[in-house]
Amino acid sequence: KFPSKLELEKCKRCEKIRVFGKWQEWGDQRVHSWLKEKIKMKKIENPSIELALTPHPKEEKELRLKVMVSGEVEDSPVALTVHSTLFLRANICNDDMLISSDYYEAIIQVRFPDRTIERVRALQEEIVQALTPLQKSDSKAVVVNWALQTHGFDAWVVSSKAAKNAAVALCRAHKGTLSVSNKQIGMDVHTSKTKYRFTYLVRLPEEKKKDSN
Repeated sequence: KFPSKLELEKCKRCEKIRVFGKWQEWGDQRVHSWLKEKIKMKKIENPSIELALTPHPKEEKELRLKVMVSGEVEDSPVALTVHSTLFLRANICNDDMLISSDYYEAIIQVRFPDRTIERVRALQEEIVQALTPLQKSDSKAVVVNWALQTHGFDAWVVSSKAAKNAAVALCRAHKGTLSVSNKQIGMDVHTSKTKYRFTYLVRLPEEKKKDSN
């Protein structure tokens, strides 16, 4: 027995899918495992299951599903094919929901004596470049806000772990100093653990002036 229609949640921002209660990257093996959980077999022994997903020719958010099951019933070989439709329902995953709401777990405070708009932009670009490769494993490695300060700027980053990596990279690249602090911002309703917001203060030396000779 197999449903004639199935629904799979897909994030409209990052295109992750929700399977087994978690938002994950699309993977054929992962989707097939999820689909096989929907098959109910009572009498078939030694079952073999094959799945085939093909795009719907007219509907972008639909996939055609072909389920082929073979096995034995009372020592006699049997084979059957079932057709179904997989609907992709647009939603927003937990991480992207946090990003869109300007939630942030950490602040990178960058301070330096010679603040110019050119240096600010260059350092901001370095932070973005440090965060970008981390997004493959942590979609929260994103800056949701930049705030100019008298002697530098602040970067609000959704992921505290990613913020730490970016702060360390910036500090090493410019031979600066790094200090870390945190403050309690609440309690996680799912795990009952205390939540903290981290501040990574990066102090950079004065930029060396290029020799004009």
